[in-house]
Amino acid sequence: MPTIKDIAKELGISVSTVSRALNNHPDIRQETKQEVLDAMKRFNYTPNAVARSLIQRKSNTIGLMIPDITDPFFSAMAHDVEEVLSDSGYQVVYVNTSRRPEKEKRFLISVLERKMDGIIVTPDFLDEEAIELLHRLKIPVVFLRRRPPQGLNVPFVDVDHYKGACNAMDYLFSLGHNQIGFIGMPKYSFTGKERYRGYMDSLNRLGLEADPRGVTFDGRTMQCGYRAMDSLMDKYPSMTAVFAANDLLGIGALEWLAEHNISVPGQISVIGFDNLEVANLHWIKLSTVAQPRKEMGRKAAELLMEMLLSNELTAESILLDTNLVIRQTCSEAQIVRTR
Repeated sequence: MPTIKDIAKELGISVSTVSRALNNHPDIRQETKQEVLDAMKRFNYTPNAVARSLIQRKSNTIGLMIPDITDPFFSAMAHDVEEVLSDSGYQVVYVNTSRRPEKEKRFLISVLERKMDGIIVTPDFLDEEAIELLHRLKIPVVFLRRRPPQGLNVPFVDVDHYKGACNAMDYLFSLGHNQIGFIGMPKYSFTGKERYRGYMDSLNRLGLEADPRGVTFDGRTMQCGYRAMDSLMDKYPSMTAVFAANDLLGIGALEWLAEHNISVPGQISVIGFDNLEVANLHWIKLSTVAQPRKEMGRKAAELLMEMLLSNELTAESILLDTNLVIRQTCSEAQIVRTR
């Protein structure tokens, strides 16, 4: 197997010169760099990435921890994270935690072992052990669509979920709805809590009280939305609108309503949150709150790159705006028939 010494001997230059040429060092002439590249092809030589990382004290790898790769929201963000980092010469190591705390910790331990240059994380669970692991990393960390816990001085890229929820509620109020059900995500979810807070505060601002029969928390999927809609219609049949904390829940609710011949928006209005591609399908056309997913991914990667280039472990966080997308699932309030 050819080595860097063989290339140096072939060209009649020192091993250190070949090494600097491979690492694009500015004090090496372009002609020499080209000669080294040509010799690499002749010898079929590939630089050892591990050896180079030891010399440079860099691994040129970035860790990306996401909670659910099957969720179209996270896959879209991950795509743009990788695009930016790949263009900057970094390899992205994906970890799909499946929303399991032990996998989150295992990822953080592997970051230490592999000596990654930086990480972008979307954690669901951060106990004291996980926070201590993050403190020990001593590399740039960016939280994506999550907020770091108190005492962890790292930046985040996210949207204002609370404001987005308030905008959705204000839109329903403008259509005359005041009996509005809520389909929430799991209670531990930060984004779910912020959207629920927006729902509650919007009602209180108008002097309305949320009917406890009209609030349900389940999971994040269409099946959860379907199940939640069944529960709401049984317990709170007088509601005229439903605010679903994400689009998948909203689509599941639409499925239940369609199966039970309850017209949308004729008898009941439904609004979601996220603006997934599926929400715009012809038979769905879900009104929703849009998050700039691709921009969030790009911003997180660019923020991490800035920290790497400046050799800083902290930076200013980025909070992006949401946008109300009005389609065909909301109209003026009507009385819903009990089943």
